[in-house]
Amino acid sequence: MFKIKRQVTIVHPKDVVRLFALHKLAEVFRVPGSSLSNEARFGHELKAAPASDFKLNEFDLIDNDIKDVADKRLLKEMSQGRLVIRTVGEYCDHMVRCSSLKPKEVARVLLLPPTRNPVEIQ
Repeated sequence: MFKIKRQVTIVHPKDVVRLFALHKLAEVFRVPGSSLSNEARFGHELKAAPASDFKLNEFDLIDNDIKDVADKRLLKEMSQGRLVIRTVGEYCDHMVRCSSLKPKEVARVLLLPPTRNPVEIQ
């Protein structure tokens, strides 16, 4: 008989995902992580360089991250305007939500380290 290996998906704890999401925003916008609050708004407190045809600005990078980790349902909600991410807190919540939907993609986008105490979903 053959044994079939069951694939186990590793999900990082929510607080770790939230922390790395904050680090990502701080890195992209070149601000200290301690200066970011959940209420900070993209385009107001967090400014981007002018857009260019040749180089992505900060908003482009964050928008790509948001879409990369979203599943089809969330992408549809975004395209219909039912899901709009305007603040640091909403970005972090989105990453936490998507960490259970597409954990590998969230780990890639946020550069999450391998975890010692993973949560498994089967």
